[in-house]
Amino acid sequence: MMKVLVATRVTQGKRKSDFSHCVDGELVWMIDPCPLSKRLPDGPCGCGRSFSGMSSDGYTTTAVVREIPGFSRRDYETALRASFDAKGWCPCCLTRSVPDIVDDLIDLAASWVDGTVVGRRLDRVLARHR
Repeated sequence: MMKVLVATRVTQGKRKSDFSHCVDGELVWMIDPCPLSKRLPDGPCGCGRSFSGMSSDGYTTTAVVREIPGFSRRDYETALRASFDAKGWCPCCLTRSVPDIVDDLIDLAASWVDGTVVGRRLDRVLARHR
């Protein structure tokens, strides 16, 4: 059984800079923070504090760790590639390869207990208290 990160609205609104434009339960990944977001994580650009939905192309500041029976690394890669294809992203637009991104997501989710709600602060992912 593999753990993954999925969008959630749980704990939304506890921070002024929270937002959720994803579908609850959709797989999410993390885009690299832009220079503005690195300087001002709670500023106008949310890329350094959010997760990106693979299906909706929306963003959310909260995700939850979920164990998905039967879900494989290959499924994860296929979902992320399909998301990039739908957005028209070419592989050269990414700073990391799809397999590397998936490896990072798997490692990250594996370190948390199923049901843990997390938030992001640039390159750090931290548990959010309910």
